Amino acid sequence: MQKQSAVLADDALPAWAVIDGEGDAIHLSSKDLLAYTRVSTEKKVRPATDFTKDVMDFYLSGEKISGVKLPWGILDNKFRLRREEVTVLSGINGSGKSLLASQWILGAMEQGSQCLSVSLEMSPKAQLARMWRQASLMVEPTIDYGLGFNYWTRGKLWFFDQQGSVDLTTLIAVIRWSSEHCGTDFVLVDSLMTMAIASDDYNGQKQCICALASVARELGIHVLLITHARKGANVKDRLDRWSIRGASEIADRADNIFLLGRTFEPDYMTPDAYLTLAKARHFDGAESDIDLWLDHASMNYHTANEEPQKMELADEVD
Repeated sequence: MQKQSAVLADDALPAWAVIDGEGDAIHLSSKDLLAYTRVSTEKKVRPATDFTKDVMDFYLSGEKISGVKLPWGILDNKFRLRREEVTVLSGINGSGKSLLASQWILGAMEQGSQCLSVSLEMSPKAQLARMWRQASLMVEPTIDYGLGFNYWTRGKLWFFDQQGSVDLTTLIAVIRWSSEHCGTDFVLVDSLMTMAIASDDYNGQKQCICALASVARELGIHVLLITHARKGANVKDRLDRWSIRGASEIADRADNIFLLGRTFEPDYMTPDAYLTLAKARHFDGAESDIDLWLDHASMNYHTANEEPQKMELADEVD
């Protein structure tokens, strides 16, 4: 950690910015983030008796399903995106991983979460333009709706304003900083490929997923990590948890794994994609497959029986 901190403190490094949905920016220097690269050395070893009440509550009332619901009711009683967990969303290029992640962020905000998007592939402007479309269900949302949407995101949505790549030390520092200063509890990292880790550096990838899992538990947040799937012999080959490109520890350490695959069928009766919940560590029997259709106007994925719903904005902009 001392070596990483020294690198981060180098005055030659560029400044970063975290911006909200309305474009207000907070500029961060390397020195601003330095304190957030250091983990508290407070002892975490506790006796079993400290947890007696928690275990009694579990047996007396059961474990309540909590966390962010996904857009489809089929999973409401099976699975949630819970705090203190890491979810991996994987798929081949062009499967719509970022689109789906954007849907999940919109849903998380509607359910009261404060979200941070760390997308090294898309600018905040491009992400917001897509969110306007997904929220309004319109190819070209009205300006009034878009301004109303951006106003609605106040205190709910933040962007890490950097494209290209980011090193792990900076990423974890930004997540800690935004949790403390912005109250963020749902973080999207899009994607593992844009981390400053070589594609064949499996140890570095292991360190990345372990660091994200640790910071999720430390801060009580949910981290959604997008990864790419390996290319199979045929683009139509169905994905499984072993299809995730990179170190095997990515699948091992993640709490939840979703696999998004395209069907590439021209028939409108055939689903455009499938979503496989391949791993749900804390939800017994939640593993399942969901057929999805893509609404091309809004760029939302939906099931056969549930059409996308327009986001109604309570706030109005003068």
